[in-house]
Amino acid sequence: MERIHKKSALAETSDLLLAAHDQGARLLWERYEQQLPLCGFTSNGLNCRKCFQGPCRISPFGDEPSQGVCGADRDQIVMENIFQATLEGVLESARTMKLLGAGTDQEAPKIGSGLPSEAKERLTKAGLLPVRKEDLFGVQNSFFSHKGYLAQTLKDLTRLGLIHYGFLMETESAIGRTRTEGPPFDPQGINLLIVGQGPAGLIQALEQGGQKAGGKKINVFVQGAHRLSSNMAAADHGSPELALGMNLDALIVAPNAMWPGLETLAAKYGIPVILTDDGKSFSRTASEAIDQASHHSRNAFYGTSSRMIQAASAGRGSALLREQELKQALDSGRIQGVAVLFGEANAKQTFFDRTLALMEAALAEKALVLLGGDLGSQVDALVTELGKRKAVQLSSFASELEKDGLYPVSSFGSAFEIPRVVSLLNTLAQGRGVGAFPAVIAFPEFFRASTWASAVSLLSLGFTVQIGIRLPFWGSPWLAQVLKAEWEKITGGTLLAAPVLPDAGTQAEEMASLLKARRVR
Repeated sequence: MERIHKKSALAETSDLLLAAHDQGARLLWERYEQQLPLCGFTSNGLNCRKCFQGPCRISPFGDEPSQGVCGADRDQIVMENIFQATLEGVLESARTMKLLGAGTDQEAPKIGSGLPSEAKERLTKAGLLPVRKEDLFGVQNSFFSHKGYLAQTLKDLTRLGLIHYGFLMETESAIGRTRTEGPPFDPQGINLLIVGQGPAGLIQALEQGGQKAGGKKINVFVQGAHRLSSNMAAADHGSPELALGMNLDALIVAPNAMWPGLETLAAKYGIPVILTDDGKSFSRTASEAIDQASHHSRNAFYGTSSRMIQAASAGRGSALLREQELKQALDSGRIQGVAVLFGEANAKQTFFDRTLALMEAALAEKALVLLGGDLGSQVDALVTELGKRKAVQLSSFASELEKDGLYPVSSFGSAFEIPRVVSLLNTLAQGRGVGAFPAVIAFPEFFRASTWASAVSLLSLGFTVQIGIRLPFWGSPWLAQVLKAEWEKITGGTLLAAPVLPDAGTQAEEMASLLKARRVR
């Protein structure tokens, strides 16, 4: 296990990496490094598999081949790839919504009602409001057929973002009506981890059937982009593969889990694996999982404290509920902006290194930091690590906010909480418009298509969105510039992205400069 310090910015992760190495376990970094060098065509969006005449790939240097079999050039192929990635992300969220029992046959929520008048007017004028669910079947990448349809394709990308936001709103509304506090974490309990989107009925069966198991309480952890706020998130250091080395007693794998290597890895650790989709009832699956987890816990031996699974802090999610206090802190100058960081760790870069750099830059500008998605699950570890780097700065800002009962860093849960974040930012903007308000929504590290769809949603609503990974549309420099410029004309949103991904410090400076330029005077 070489270059351990390049795997994660969290020092405690080293113990997990060494333990995995001792087990002979291969983790995601090893698999990533075996892929190097990555395919330059794919990473630039210059390959196409839309039909069965290909696959085709276009030269990035202007040489031949300059067209695919159908005649599409690099601009058209790159647009097709970014369009399909967005569409897949929207469908991923829609399928998750269905599993959670939140989907209805009604119209999508009237998202315009919660937008500032400027954004609502702009989107209505462009024909993008109101949003209807059937619009999902009307979007098409017409640009792939003819370049003259570029304007329509950009509108369709924006429309996909708005449809996706409508799905998030609908689910947030449905789960908000039944939002309850999840069961408390018991450090001495039996630990089950669900990867992928477990159906709501299964999660309920686990919680109801797992009150006691051999005198121990059942801790049900959920890992994924769309977990409910009532579900317990595992502070897994950025990957469920690492969680397997953290006194886990059973692994429950849903059909849409994004980690197919987990089953093999679980076998190395001797952790039982339960599948959710083999015709059994939720209660029977829950009973099987609890029985196997109980048996495992009686025979397991757990090591050092850094290898003990923990629940993400529930006490840091209060910022979204403290609107009045936030407004007062903003008016008084104790808070001078907001930085929202959303996403999940990506093996292409050191886990959380970019996230920590952005957090540090935001706090230096007295900007409140809100962490969401899988990043939010690591809030305690990130705050601890940041405290080691800038203890005086963090404690100083924290002491200023204590009088308002606020944290300088808070977590807000999954993508289904994004509508609440949008509502908060719109309220804090107080009529200035989110484009002029000192707020940046950053995606410092991510890999899920649904996370990209969330970024498109926020761009579509007029926010400033900063991307911390290299997007696959730089194979067409012309189209990349058009996307950035024309998207802003349509929605007012600003996309901060670059063909050569800047280092973490440079990107942090970009965030700090924007927050400073828009600061409330």
